[in-house]
Amino acid sequence: MSTYGIDLGTTYSCIATLDNNGNPEVVRNQVDASDTLASVVYFESSDNVVIGASAKDMIETDGDRVVQFVKREIGKPDAHTYEFDGKTYTPVEISSLILKRLKQMVEEQGGNVDDVVITCPAYFGLEERNATKKAGELAGLHVLNLINEPTAAALSYCARQFQEERTILVYDLGGGTFDVTIVKMSQVLNDEGNEVQKVTVVATGGNDKLGGKDWDDKLFEYIIQVCCDENGLTPLEIDAETRQIIRSRVEIAKKKLSTSESTKVKINVNGSMTNIVITRDEFEQLTSNLVAQTMNYVEEVIKNANNPNIDMVLLVGGSTYMPMIHDTVEKRFPQKVQLHDPDRAVAMGAAIYASMLVEENMLEISSSENGLTSSTIKKGKFSIEDQTPRSFGPGVYDENEQYVIDNIIKMGVSMPAKSVQTYYTPEDNMPKIILRVFENMSMDETLIPCVNEQGKSQECNVADNVKLLGDLEMALPVATKKNTPIEVTFKVDALGVYVKAKNVYNGEAVETTLHMDSDIDVKRSCVNLVKVSAE
Repeated sequence: MSTYGIDLGTTYSCIATLDNNGNPEVVRNQVDASDTLASVVYFESSDNVVIGASAKDMIETDGDRVVQFVKREIGKPDAHTYEFDGKTYTPVEISSLILKRLKQMVEEQGGNVDDVVITCPAYFGLEERNATKKAGELAGLHVLNLINEPTAAALSYCARQFQEERTILVYDLGGGTFDVTIVKMSQVLNDEGNEVQKVTVVATGGNDKLGGKDWDDKLFEYIIQVCCDENGLTPLEIDAETRQIIRSRVEIAKKKLSTSESTKVKINVNGSMTNIVITRDEFEQLTSNLVAQTMNYVEEVIKNANNPNIDMVLLVGGSTYMPMIHDTVEKRFPQKVQLHDPDRAVAMGAAIYASMLVEENMLEISSSENGLTSSTIKKGKFSIEDQTPRSFGPGVYDENEQYVIDNIIKMGVSMPAKSVQTYYTPEDNMPKIILRVFENMSMDETLIPCVNEQGKSQECNVADNVKLLGDLEMALPVATKKNTPIEVTFKVDALGVYVKAKNVYNGEAVETTLHMDSDIDVKRSCVNLVKVSAE
């Protein structure tokens, strides 16, 4: 049985497995002669869909039929759809085409993909994770589980370099997303008394709309403005074809600036050739605010982790090749920064995790004669302790008769997480209760959702990113009294949210699991809810 780890990236994707010696290795993209596959899809015709670098090359000449950066849309309620040749594609379906191409890459080289683990940003909520898993299944993959990208990167590092207990900050700047996670590497005794390695996620943060694309956009805007200044035009007068040409050359220029002090871009504007020289200093000034944003997240995560001593910083993600990133992080963490396989680490860590899930493997570290470390995968247990990506709780009435979300499981607690709370029926003779299940990004005990129990908008904090995941309906006996206790149980793990409601008086209970396979059916007109406490 062949297991694989997949890094489904915003701009580039990667697939890896374990070799015969148990070491992670990336499956090469033989068509593009690289370790990655461009996450770009070109709908040439109804009979031919192209994925990868060849699709990316078509942005300049047929950009209207090219889809990229779809990871930023997956699982979002307001996600774009794409229509080609009379067929509409969702972000899930576009993502499935990229995953299917990765699967084909393995098969073309004589391999067979049986089981996979797919990575996702640490702060993806249930809907984004659900959509990611569905994309894998639509591609014909058996998805064992998902793993957070920084956790996978830490596993990849641990497989080859782990020596002693240490606290590591993973700075993961990809093409479209940014993760920062603090993990603790340690050695512990398992239930059998054997020493095993443990990866514990201490704190995490980030932004799923901050990544290398934003650096590209800054450079794009700069080149557009220079073209306008030199040709006496306004940005609106730059035609679509010229914009596509500029867009196609931006990433090339950005990569050149990672190794050279300057680069030249030539653009034909209305028959006049415009030569633009861009220096690395200019580029860094243009994007300094983006770098500052990433460091703000770094400081926030460190604060949330109670200011631990950071032993090492791992730079992961293709965008960390930019010198400005290394220099900024190095200034904050002198002599602690390591560029760790930016394009491959996440996929290799996912491959290790996939093998662990299938064969109950553990990572055994052995010292070599020169004091370095090597690794082999052997049967046993390898402990990973991750965190809840969101806060979770039911919608209830509080003591002031206001409809609120009661956050009974907070974002950032160790998974699996469980909480049991007792609420009460608000009136006599209720035929049923309908318990609404929410996720959000607030650390408050309670918060106000943007939609009340009757489905009407109300004032709230949009930054809390509240999402209604589903609901649970329970019938009540005839003549049920006001303040009848209802025991509510929430459990959260990597696969989803389990919810149970139990009538304490008669023992009757209902339960549901909102998980990766769920088709969430939301009843938005729920009005029969329970109170936070009895009067």
